[in-house]
Amino acid sequence: MIKETRLIDSFIEMVKIPSPSLNERGIGDYLLKALKELDLEVVEDDAGKKVNGNCGNITALFKGNGKRKILFSAHMDTVIPCEKINPIIEDGIIKTDGTSILGGDDKSGIAAMLEAVKVIKENNYDHPDVILAFSIAEEIGLLGASHFNIEKYSPDFGFILDSSGKPGTAVTKAPSSIKGELKIIGKAAHAGIAPETGINALYVASHAISKMKLGRIDSETTSNIGIVKGGEAGNIVMPEVSMKYEARSFSKEKIDDFVAETNEIFEKTAKEFGANFVNTVENGYTGFHIKKGSEILATVEKACNNIGLPYKEQSSGGGSDANVYNEKGFISVNIATGMFKVHTTDEMIEIKDIVDTCKLIIEMIKEFNK
Repeated sequence: MIKETRLIDSFIEMVKIPSPSLNERGIGDYLLKALKELDLEVVEDDAGKKVNGNCGNITALFKGNGKRKILFSAHMDTVIPCEKINPIIEDGIIKTDGTSILGGDDKSGIAAMLEAVKVIKENNYDHPDVILAFSIAEEIGLLGASHFNIEKYSPDFGFILDSSGKPGTAVTKAPSSIKGELKIIGKAAHAGIAPETGINALYVASHAISKMKLGRIDSETTSNIGIVKGGEAGNIVMPEVSMKYEARSFSKEKIDDFVAETNEIFEKTAKEFGANFVNTVENGYTGFHIKKGSEILATVEKACNNIGLPYKEQSSGGGSDANVYNEKGFISVNIATGMFKVHTTDEMIEIKDIVDTCKLIIEMIKEFNK
């Protein structure tokens, strides 16, 4: 049924195509060609122009009997380093030579989707309408999904193939996020001649940071300052410092309270030292929680049972396109594809897991056709 060699060859071919966020043109062109060869209705939207990228979201409609409409989605972009990826197959595991990421996040999902369509067509299986969506700029804030017109297709359910873990794992809960910049504006002065006439922005910021909560705040909430930039020279009192900040929580109320608390700390501290505070932190993606026993999860579980895959539900501290689609009112669940150690040069995936992901896609399509 599934042609393993064809599936893995396709995956290897795709991961070799560099596709960092906002530069997905290469993989986009590959998909346009592959999808048209499958005689699907293919559209590329203008999301790339909206986010200053060189490729839009690509969507293909695999028309079926019209009983239902289900969406399968994966993102085209990868994190870096991805300029030159050298995949290695060893003992049934695909990895790299250690100089780059692999790109199984999320090309494992893409490869499984393409093979599933080929299998369904070759075996002439009856199937509902299937929408295949390939988004851009997922890794830098779910930008492609945010600009994807999912309302045009209005699927009954969505499956985002973009989670670490073994196939059969469904991410049913994900957090809301906020992100942006915290900036302290002080006053420059000569650090050796008249430091007392200046206001060191970093010194002010350090006092504020010492009062705020960072790391894992509780079982639902995390907070992080990831990038700090400031200063002009070693002999100048630092006049300005900016900090890239983000927080996530499964509780929207907690994250709103946390943002207010952080803002109050910085404002109060800046005022104490005669500095100014600028806060550009804003809401990112919205969390979701799909209840156990809901139709979408019951169907995924049944599909797993049909093909002998252990079924598991879990929460995730990360966001995915599922956050965006759920926020727009289209119930979606994130499904694991077998990728491990993503976003690192140790990234790997088992061949069996890519095959099982493809089997699960086909089985879910069959279940939703009943």
